[in-house]
Amino acid sequence: MSQFLTEGTRDLTRGVLLALGGGYLDGYTYLDHGRVFANSMTGNVVLLGINCLEPSWRQGLRHLPPIVMFMLGISAARILMVPRISAVVRKPALLVLTIEMATLAVLSFLRNTTPDIWFTMSIAFVASMQVEIFNKIHGNTYNSTFTTGNLRTLSEGVTDWLFRGERKDAGLRIIDFSLICVTFAFGAILAGLLAKRMGNRALWVEILLLTCVVILTEISPHSAGSVQRSRNRVEEKM
Repeated sequence: MSQFLTEGTRDLTRGVLLALGGGYLDGYTYLDHGRVFANSMTGNVVLLGINCLEPSWRQGLRHLPPIVMFMLGISAARILMVPRISAVVRKPALLVLTIEMATLAVLSFLRNTTPDIWFTMSIAFVASMQVEIFNKIHGNTYNSTFTTGNLRTLSEGVTDWLFRGERKDAGLRIIDFSLICVTFAFGAILAGLLAKRMGNRALWVEILLLTCVVILTEISPHSAGSVQRSRNRVEEKM
């Protein structure tokens, strides 16, 4: 299979799948679990602040646990890059994806009456680990579970292509980040179609997407190199 996929194609395909899943998870948790975002911490911070000014301010506190878990997930992924840990964990990307799929599989079998907080906290944690490990497309930083930074990079690419004459590099960014932003939105739409119909079983769709990412990651030497470069950066700062 790898002989039919160039390194760049694998890189972009993996990014598109992760972005599709990022939009899907945000739509799923928002619609099915208390109007709380699992991935978009900007949205949670804004809603937390707004709700604190309302009479029912306690409702805003439901946005706080995912924020905390998101931060813990980032830290957990960073720990995997510490030299002592990375010497043992040779494939941090595969480990993170396995943890994420296992977590989603468990959540998918929980009753619909299970408190929403278990879903939003768990998904925020594993999604943030994913963000920290998978953060590059063709050398450009991207976010697979929220899209503000991706829209910024897309806008920069369009501007550079139009006014700075950077046809090749800017054109590649435009293609990459247009696909990322569109698939993120499509993931949210897909969640809107499936979340209420399938309940927690809707998480099976995300597990399927992550399975495809695992396959692409295992056949891609580039992903391993990307993680290794991240490890080196952490090591240099220590």
